[in-house]
Amino acid sequence: SFERWCYNIVNGFGSPLARAVETAIYILIFTAVFIGILQTVEGHENDLSGIESFTVFAFTLEYILRAIGVGADPVFASGTNGFVARLKYFISFYSIIDLLAIVPYYITLALPGSIVDQYDEYLRMAR
Repeated sequence: SFERWCYNIVNGFGSPLARAVETAIYILIFTAVFIGILQTVEGHENDLSGIESFTVFAFTLEYILRAIGVGADPVFASGTNGFVARLKYFISFYSIIDLLAIVPYYITLALPGSIVDQYDEYLRMAR
């Protein structure tokens, strides 16, 4: 099923492609952390912003795939239906951490030139 495929692909199970996706996500995490550190240095706030956008897009795609595949995840799906499994996932620690990594980026995109710009440094650190 597509749900099982999503679960396998984001957890590195079952195929070389899944392992490659999992490895790529780890590389992107380190890349995002490096960019976040670099962008806190005065004069480098917008360095590598294209790569930053790509990493946020990739993390967003991973989050969506995890949300789809959570029905096949034994941690969340055992003894429950798909709705309850997803609800348990959305309120889990790692799901909230994932959201904290991607939502600030979309807030700054949706509200350019607003009060969000005053708190840009904090939003970058949250990412």
